[in-house]
Amino acid sequence: MSRRSAREYALKVLYSRELNPETEAIDGEGKSLSEKDKTFADALIHAVTEHKEPLDALIQGHLKHWSLSQLNVVDKNILLLALAEFKYLGDEASQRKVILNEAIEMAKVYGGDSSWRFINGVLDEAMKG
Repeated sequence: MSRRSAREYALKVLYSRELNPETEAIDGEGKSLSEKDKTFADALIHAVTEHKEPLDALIQGHLKHWSLSQLNVVDKNILLLALAEFKYLGDEASQRKVILNEAIEMAKVYGGDSSWRFINGVLDEAMKG
C-alpha cells in the first residue's frame, strides 16, 4: 500500500519484540505489503536494531524530566523508528518533514491522547542536531 503501512508494520514488530524478544514477524501483517514496502519495513527494523544504543542516547538527550525507561512502549518505538529512518535510511534534509509527520500520525493512531505532541517535540529537537 504505502510507506505508511510499512512504518506501521515495523512499529508492530518492534512493539511485539519489546514484549517478546523472540518475535520475528507478525503473522499475516506483512502479507498486505508490497515487496518494496516490506523491504523498507525490514530496513527500518534492522536500522533500529543495529543502532539501538545511539538512538536511545539521542532520545534520552532530548527528554526533559523523563528517562527512557518511563516512556510507554509505543511512544518509544515511534521515536526509534522515526530517528532510525532520519539518521540511517534517508536524505535527512528532504525527508525530515515527511518522517516527522508520519511519526505524529502513528502517535495519533497508536499512542495515548497527548502522545503526538510529545513525539513532535522530541523529534523536532532531535532532528535539528
